[in-house]
Amino acid sequence: MTTAGRLPFKAIIHVAGISLLWRSSERSIRDSVRNAMAIVQRRAFQSVAIPWIGAGSGGGNPLRIQTMIEDELTRCPFDGEVRVVRYSNVLANLRVNSRAGSDGF
Repeated sequence: MTTAGRLPFKAIIHVAGISLLWRSSERSIRDSVRNAMAIVQRRAFQSVAIPWIGAGSGGGNPLRIQTMIEDELTRCPFDGEVRVVRYSNVLANLRVNSRAGSDGF
């Protein structure tokens, strides 16, 4: 876990959702969710956002990963807000392209 820097959040919890071969597995995804939620509980956070762990460079099927994350979250005792975040290359490309001609923001 690290500070969130200038972001308007309390912290960033880092997980390793991939193996040494850069591939995700059901176990790595479920363990990542469970371990992150344990930190959330210990730190008494009121909300958490969880990305599609292992769907990017890990090569996992996004819909299957969504199902695994949601299922694992049902096993974690947490009364706060949970958001599962989807990453979109289209939006990322738009942001990068829009910044190319700007003053660096």
